[in-house]
Amino acid sequence: MRQKYALSRLSELRSPVGAAIAVVCALATLLVGCAAPVASTVPPAVPPPPGQIAANCAAPTYASDVLVCADPQLRALDARMVDAWSSLDLASVLAPGAWVEQQQEWFKRRSLCAFSERHADCLRGAYTERIAVLEALQRVASRPARQGTATVCRDAPWGVAELRLRAPETGALTIEDRNARVVAAATARRPDSPWQPYVVFGVDGGTVRLTATSGATIDCSLFGVH
Repeated sequence: MRQKYALSRLSELRSPVGAAIAVVCALATLLVGCAAPVASTVPPAVPPPPGQIAANCAAPTYASDVLVCADPQLRALDARMVDAWSSLDLASVLAPGAWVEQQQEWFKRRSLCAFSERHADCLRGAYTERIAVLEALQRVASRPARQGTATVCRDAPWGVAELRLRAPETGALTIEDRNARVVAAATARRPDSPWQPYVVFGVDGGTVRLTATSGATIDCSLFGVH
């Protein structure tokens, strides 16, 4: 009877995968029976759906959201990032073609931290960078009068006229045009972090070099403090 039942299971699943499972189960049933497969509880490490720009802790589904929502420090960073982003009108703060990552694009990259062996460290780096950039943009938006150091950037898509560079008080420096719109925001390079900022800066004497994730670079020369 056991043999007859086991062999009858072979006809129930017609796909190649189903047939393979049925064969294994049929053979196992002849000996000790076949247990039902156990579903995986590991959240998928894939980007979230379009439109999401912060962790969904009401119903975390994807791996990075699950980790952020379960970690008090990461969850606090996510909340701080959302507060900064919500207070900004990026369209009025950023110049066309600015070297500033759009929120949804940043969030897609942040979600890919799930593929890093140092998942939590990658997320901390992502939030640290984004908060620094957004809070630097807040500073610019709250101080319409142009401030900072007169700057000329060579081979920049935004031109060379009347630029100003503000020091990285929040962790991110900004460069503004004559209309007090940000043309670039950059954070310092952190070699020990698995996260790669969208734009990083380095200083060599009176020159600030900006390097984007694409590998493109722009050198900006400083001329006096105002």
